[in-house]
Amino acid sequence: MKKTASVAVIVPVLCLVAACGRSETPPSTSAATAASPVEGAWRVAEVTVTGANPSTTVDPPSMFIFVKTHYTMMRVIGSQPRAAFKAVNPTTEEKIAAYDSFIANAGTYELSGTTLTVRPVVSKHPNFMGGGFDTYEVRSEGDTLWLTGKSTNIRYRIGDGLASDPDPADETTLRLVRIQ
Repeated sequence: MKKTASVAVIVPVLCLVAACGRSETPPSTSAATAASPVEGAWRVAEVTVTGANPSTTVDPPSMFIFVKTHYTMMRVIGSQPRAAFKAVNPTTEEKIAAYDSFIANAGTYELSGTTLTVRPVVSKHPNFMGGGFDTYEVRSEGDTLWLTGKSTNIRYRIGDGLASDPDPADETTLRLVRIQ
């Protein structure tokens, strides 16, 4: 009987305490992201690549999420839809095409002035995680965020060292729009 009486008193008290700490109106998007211009959930509206193979891609499937010190980014490369596998168990060629058409990594980030450095904990590319990193120049205006990265800034883990991207130098600008 005592146990039931204690629960009957404790539950309403906990609900009252929780209600006192709650704001009547949810924080606005701008208030929620005031700590950092990159914090929030984003989608890529446009990708512009300059260099040897210039291209522009509009609205590729994507999602970028930045919280206080961690991020995740995923996006489809190019303007063509990713080919679906013809069966549950894809062929080697289908796996290669799927791998080559997608970027995915998540980890920690630091924002210092206008320079964003991402350090993947997990990545589609195994040499990008475990010590690899990439840097972007950041610009934000309202609910739009631009991340500009140079291929010469990317570092991959090779053995005990780091190596640059061996492809011809280019610059990629991602124009992201806030989705939350």
